Amino acid sequence: MTPEDDSAEDGGGDLMAIARRDRRLSRASVTFFQDETSIRNFSISSTSDGGLVDSEGRVRDEYILQRQSVNRPTKLNKVPLLCDLTTSSNITNVDGWVLSMLLVSGFAKMSSKINELNAINVFPIADGDTGANMKVCLKLPIRNLLLKPSDNIIIASREMAADVLLNGQGNSGTILSHFFVELAEAVREVKKSDMSVDEFASCLIKAGMAMDDAVPNPVNGTLLSVCRDALVGLKKQRPYATLDVLLSAMHRNCQSELAKTPDQLIVDGVKVLEKAGVVDSGAQGFAYLAEGMYLASIGELPNAFDPEMFHTVTLATVDDSPPISVDHTVCDSKYRYCTEAVMLLKEGVTPDVVFDRVQKAATQEGIGDSAVFVKGFDMVKIHMHTNNPDQLFDTLQPFNRDSILKKEKVEDMLAMRESMHGDETLDLGDAKFTIMGLCSYLLPRTFDLDELHTLPIFAVPSSTQEPIDMRFVSDEDVCVILNQQRHKESAVRYTTAASNPMQLKIEILAALTKGKPLLMFLFSTDKRVSAIGRNTMIAIDMLEDEQKKLVKVFVHGWTFYEQPFLMEAIKFAKAGKSIDEAIEACKEIADHCFSFSSFVTSSSVRKLQAWRPGLFPEGFTIEDDSFIAFGLPVTTRDVVLTDTERLGKLMGIQNKATSMVDLQDAEIARVKDNLKPDEKLSKIIVQTIGRIDIGHQYLQKLKDAHVPLMDDVELSVCNAGMFAAVASAWGEMSAVYVVKKV
Repeated sequence: MTPEDDSAEDGGGDLMAIARRDRRLSRASVTFFQDETSIRNFSISSTSDGGLVDSEGRVRDEYILQRQSVNRPTKLNKVPLLCDLTTSSNITNVDGWVLSMLLVSGFAKMSSKINELNAINVFPIADGDTGANMKVCLKLPIRNLLLKPSDNIIIASREMAADVLLNGQGNSGTILSHFFVELAEAVREVKKSDMSVDEFASCLIKAGMAMDDAVPNPVNGTLLSVCRDALVGLKKQRPYATLDVLLSAMHRNCQSELAKTPDQLIVDGVKVLEKAGVVDSGAQGFAYLAEGMYLASIGELPNAFDPEMFHTVTLATVDDSPPISVDHTVCDSKYRYCTEAVMLLKEGVTPDVVFDRVQKAATQEGIGDSAVFVKGFDMVKIHMHTNNPDQLFDTLQPFNRDSILKKEKVEDMLAMRESMHGDETLDLGDAKFTIMGLCSYLLPRTFDLDELHTLPIFAVPSSTQEPIDMRFVSDEDVCVILNQQRHKESAVRYTTAASNPMQLKIEILAALTKGKPLLMFLFSTDKRVSAIGRNTMIAIDMLEDEQKKLVKVFVHGWTFYEQPFLMEAIKFAKAGKSIDEAIEACKEIADHCFSFSSFVTSSSVRKLQAWRPGLFPEGFTIEDDSFIAFGLPVTTRDVVLTDTERLGKLMGIQNKATSMVDLQDAEIARVKDNLKPDEKLSKIIVQTIGRIDIGHQYLQKLKDAHVPLMDDVELSVCNAGMFAAVASAWGEMSAVYVVKKV
């Protein structure tokens, strides 16, 4: 691999490891339990540093920073056997190791059913992400339990609770967070490092009884009600002498409550699950957790010790579930964005104050619905469906300890549903050529990326120096990384590395197996400018002569703004046009019709200036806390620029402002002013960094300002992938325009 570029900040730091009984314990040290439980006249001997909360009950920033360092290649090469669950008929006590193995077993079963859980997701909106959200919620927290296991059940349960609080997303993930927080509290109240199976059952029951507190208006027939009723139902079989009896009862209860969900969930008088022919997806996920624990106890869970299920980046997700036909139109939402925030409360602010304010904003001010709350000491998590994420974030900020929220997340549920269940598919089976470029990094998820070939580029975090193939980093992991990069203390310096020529040759040969010519997109072949371009040309030169004849390279010269050329080529391929016709159309755009606006913060400009000072004029300076728009004049060009001239145009400053809103307005005015009377925009492609709502906001502003658009203008908005974490900052965006004469 060859260095390509770098950005972001150095940060982080290792916390001390704590030992007890000659064993290394988990990173969230026992200090937390001394500090926290001493307030309640109960103590566990430990050292004095590194816990979750300090002696005043406030969440330690160091702990949060430690827990935010999650998107790195796992060091878990094997799943340790902390206890043998097949002997559960002889297990009478539950400690931290038993709890950890139960969670591993439940996760093993659930993670094998992700595609099924996504497919049956219809409530509250069919955005097809329930399985993914539940996996994100549990994967890293459970992995962390195994990296440095503790046999103390208070420590293990509290670590799990803290980690799911940070990692849980979506309705299902947030409700699971609430469950694990309540379970940890119930375990703490028993005041034992291990407890009898019946005492553990009592903790599960207490957690179940507290589930209604997760949302303002609990709905039956969902994850919440199945978790609540299945666990509370454990009362009927008490006392539990051995673990096998408890696991069997919990599995049986979950299956019974799950079967009720189609009849229980009623929306506007319609039994939506029954109409769709499914059970609730979140409830099914919870039932799989219980089933995995039960199967492990009877020796029928073969994948429980596969470390691959904890890897952050995998080439494929193994799902043993059959295809499912579901009606995903039974639930529609008037709100577009699934929005979440994690915050640390100001001194004197209680979670209830925040919850009351958010609930008022949802019900009286109408900013959203599906509000879910999770509290963990002075750390609070809020989930809501809304059309204006900024309204939720602004509502929370007065109660927030820091200048920015600890975590933000915005997902476009309508786009997710279209991607998951829409009728449009990208069928290039009859295409006369194959396409390779920066496809999976730049194109919206509505494109079937399996039909395209992506040049492999690697991100290398300074914390591990282990390359991550950016093609396979999930949107969920990107969100985690971007939030990590928002905080200077937890930011990690990233570089990129291009594939070496042999790796690229293998990718090219894979594309050529379709027996068609290959259209290769590069922004430069100059080795001084692009390592990926240089190495791709070397790889092509390594091919056999007959193979070389099948590869045609199109160099567009506009760096990573490759979307319009890829989309034009895809359109020509779908229409059955030739590779030469596609190249000619792409050349017309690159030479005469391409333009862009790049909306960046002053901090990103400084990083870029430090990395590539030659891109900036001598004496260039930028004001603190400002926003800058780089770009080209938005008009057609008669003169064809050379590649060198194109590179020199990229850093042309078009506007400056003190906010992203003002910068958008200034750029819209510029676009409108630049267009000649006989010109209109035929394509606008917006790529956002974490805040997809800002992209949609920009498109709406363009329309409202009556910017001239073709009647058949192509509009798209998508979040950037792993590139965003390497080279950009949260809330930034870019817009690519294609200008046509009319």
